[in-house]
Amino acid sequence: MNSPRVLSFIGQETGCTYWRCFAPFTELQRRGHFAVFKSKDDPECLRPEWPYLLASRFDAVIMPRMSWADYAVGQNYIDQMHKAGITVIYECDDDAWSPGIVMRQFSTHETERAKGLAALEQERLDRIECMRQCDGVTVTTQRLKTIAGQFTDAPIEVVPNAIDTRWFRRVLRGCSRVVPPLTIGWAGGSRYPEDLEPVSEAWGRIARRYREVTFVAQGHVSPVIAAAVPSDRLRTLPWLPIAEYPRALLNIDIGCAAVAPKLFNTAKTPIKLWEYTMAGAVSVVSPTLYGAFVTDGVDGLVAETANEWEHQLARLIEHRDLRRRLWHAQRRRVTLHSLEANWWRWPQAWQRIINQFRARPRLALAG
Repeated sequence: MNSPRVLSFIGQETGCTYWRCFAPFTELQRRGHFAVFKSKDDPECLRPEWPYLLASRFDAVIMPRMSWADYAVGQNYIDQMHKAGITVIYECDDDAWSPGIVMRQFSTHETERAKGLAALEQERLDRIECMRQCDGVTVTTQRLKTIAGQFTDAPIEVVPNAIDTRWFRRVLRGCSRVVPPLTIGWAGGSRYPEDLEPVSEAWGRIARRYREVTFVAQGHVSPVIAAAVPSDRLRTLPWLPIAEYPRALLNIDIGCAAVAPKLFNTAKTPIKLWEYTMAGAVSVVSPTLYGAFVTDGVDGLVAETANEWEHQLARLIEHRDLRRRLWHAQRRRVTLHSLEANWWRWPQAWQRIINQFRARPRLALAG
């Protein structure tokens, strides 16, 4: 298989950066592939000889979620890449283009809300324009490919997220939990309350039925979760750096992976299920997003309404053998989505986009 030489620009070091750059690129490097990343603000990128340096080192550059407020500046930058024979690939793992993203950002993130709706809408349009200027796009799901295809004619490749199981095991080796069992937990970032309303209602009922259960919230503590259970029964754990975050998940015995049936959620990948599993937790999941990755009663349990969440959680509390059996089955299933099994998807997708770019006619400058 061809092995393209690829550079990915990175901005903030978020979970998305880990899943779409740090983890897969490290795995590719381990296997001898030329895949590296660099801060988009690195001074080297501003040097006049930068396009030449790129052409001598790389076949393609990856631009994750990037945009320019000045479209002419962006087009000029990409034109310089093209003159040097470099393929420019846009990368995104969430729906950053549909109009609904504006209100979601405004409603769930303090820093985004401070920008105002008009600025967030302009940023959405800027991302669309940047993607249109690129030669291809990589996304994480078929649903996200369909959404992106509404805004660009460039080729779109689906490269699903994959979990670095070896790294997870290394980070967790020798770590001790700080919350004693038995726990039910949720971990994640800011989101609409609708994602967690059925779960929170079930947690309140479970708290009244099972006094021995402790509840854990790691990362964003949703108000609906905080209000659902007694404060002395809820343990909140902070965000951890990317290099350490699996440690917090050790404190969850029964993980809740829940999203509401919204367009944004249908384009995501089930990484929370995989993370819970790698940390040793059995999972109850919503059918939206997670239903395709859990067979109810075989390797997890599925719930949608508050009544269903209460019933499934109660089953796991009362039956330790069931918890163990479902976890072992899902643990085997997670290996199908490991980086070790799926690393090849990245260079394969890049090469297809590069081949299409190179097949396009290019104008020669007159002598």
